[in-house]
Amino acid sequence: MLDLWKSLSDDQIALVGCAAALTVAGTVMSLSYYIGRGRIASLGKKTMMPVLDSAQIKPTGSPAVAGRRRREAA
Repeated sequence: MLDLWKSLSDDQIALVGCAAALTVAGTVMSLSYYIGRGRIASLGKKTMMPVLDSAQIKPTGSPAVAGRRRREAA
């Protein structure tokens, strides 16, 4: 195995390093998806952050109204 590394050029070693980095990154990405939200969402459970549709978003009005509400809340 050591003789193989000695026979490779710098460009070939760089290509092997890039392939190894892509493999490691893909493995970590797959594990994080499996452990994280992708697994929860695929099971049909609710995620931590709800998705809002346009009917649930209330307009705040003009900037003057927003400033008045802030002053009243303080």
